[in-house]
Amino acid sequence: MSFTVRRVVTGHDENGRAIVSIDETSKNVVQGRPGAHAAVIWTSEGFPVDNDGSADTSGRKVGSTVDNGTVPPSATVGAGAFRVLGKAG
Repeated sequence: MSFTVRRVVTGHDENGRAIVSIDETSKNVVQGRPGAHAAVIWTSEGFPVDNDGSADTSGRKVGSTVDNGTVPPSATVGAGAFRVLGKAG
């Protein structure tokens, strides 16, 4: 199974009008184990978030969290990607 994420990022031009800054298929899809794929769509650091500027933060090397920030989940897990240990009941 392949995992494709379309990323559309909006911003503003020099006149303050809304524009599409990025419209792409994510290039940073990783496979942590067979059947499990993930991609970083964006990250933020600090609170409140500063949305000024046009830096693309999707390429930052992060784990599943950022201190005082966000890493929104974008993942897919196929059948058999994780084993259940133990037995319920």
